[in-house]
Amino acid sequence: MKEFAVFWGCTIPARFPFIEKSTRAVFEDLGATVHELEGHTCCPEGTLVKANDELAFHTAAARNLAIVEAAGLDVVTPCNGCYSTFKEASSHLRTHWREREEINERLSAEGLCYSGDSKVVHFAEWLIDEMGSGHVAAGALKPFWGMRIAVHYGCHLLRPQPAVRWDDPLHPTKVESLVAALGARVVDYETKMQCCGGALDRVGEREASLAFARRKLADLTREEVDALVVTCPSCFQQFDLNQAALQRAKEDVNVPILYLSELVALAYGHSPDEIGLDMHRVSVEPFLERWDARAADKARLASHFDVALLGKCYSCQACKDDCPVCKIDPAFQPTEVIGDLVRGYLDDVVTDSQLWKCLECYTCHEMCHSRIGMAETFRKLKELAMEAGSGPESVSVAYKQFLEAGALGKPRESARKKLGLEPLPAGGGDAVARLLARTVDEGDE
Repeated sequence: MKEFAVFWGCTIPARFPFIEKSTRAVFEDLGATVHELEGHTCCPEGTLVKANDELAFHTAAARNLAIVEAAGLDVVTPCNGCYSTFKEASSHLRTHWREREEINERLSAEGLCYSGDSKVVHFAEWLIDEMGSGHVAAGALKPFWGMRIAVHYGCHLLRPQPAVRWDDPLHPTKVESLVAALGARVVDYETKMQCCGGALDRVGEREASLAFARRKLADLTREEVDALVVTCPSCFQQFDLNQAALQRAKEDVNVPILYLSELVALAYGHSPDEIGLDMHRVSVEPFLERWDARAADKARLASHFDVALLGKCYSCQACKDDCPVCKIDPAFQPTEVIGDLVRGYLDDVVTDSQLWKCLECYTCHEMCHSRIGMAETFRKLKELAMEAGSGPESVSVAYKQFLEAGALGKPRESARKKLGLEPLPAGGGDAVARLLARTVDEGDE
């Protein structure tokens, strides 16, 4: 689906033109032909209109969709509220044919007719189902490796069922799959499915609205997320504008908020200035600075490890409870060591004595369905630790002995003789020592 009408709704053009800007950029990057049609109005918003007159709600929604149908197009909207309105109205008018006929009689005065034939698609749905998460992610110039990003779906992207049938209404995963495909570590959190609560502002319940925002932001802060990604302008308003209000009241909240198209546009190489990120009320600079640091961490890590395999290993964790050391010493969590690497804490990992608890028994390797395991990663970490001078003294002493004698120990000939064993052939320890000394000298040159 590369050609369609776009329905911006009221909130984005009026209050958040930067969301429009980034969405237009992503449309262009993905080769979409977008039509903007004359005559569109508010979708309309449900709480304020439907509560007064349900027929007016369905009439306005049908008129907007009739304009799309007259153009022979489907429609994509980046607004959860508009999406839900259109889906709900379409479902209602599909079964209430008398009401549809009444509405069409009214629309005929404008030469319009609503049939319900045009497809209504949310922007997130367009990215994930129409374009494909893999295809979208393939265009990323700067992935979000190591970034901890949480997702807030918003109620009206998923509900009401059966009018909306895009993702599981209680346990959705699709937006998170796209964020993960863009390289981020998706953070699950307790209040993920909690409504943003923004609609309470519209009915005069300001303090209750702020309480909703406060609870989710506190949850996200505890989870140490780098940003929250939303798919709805109303949810963006709740978590960006109302978070700014909480900050002015000296509350300790600071979670950068990004609309989904902003995240994709950044990954595609659009600059923060180009897409207007400085227009957010809550600064996204901490996110951008962290992102730059993550890219540097990834480049450094890539000089020692296969970064893609590390990410795959940490995401899987199927062998988490199979490590024999974990069964004896629960403090040793090898998958969390891998996680620290993915988060860019290479220096901390190298200087932590925990990594020396790995026995290199290769249990994880043999049980890994991807044949990755963690043993080789730990072996390399030990090497880096020795180079950094943070390894155990016993290992340093043993290695020094090996360099000097070419062996880590000598046979006990008296014990062998007692058992009637013949003396062993002369060893080559001296030769190995000379060889290693020459190798070290050549390396120093």
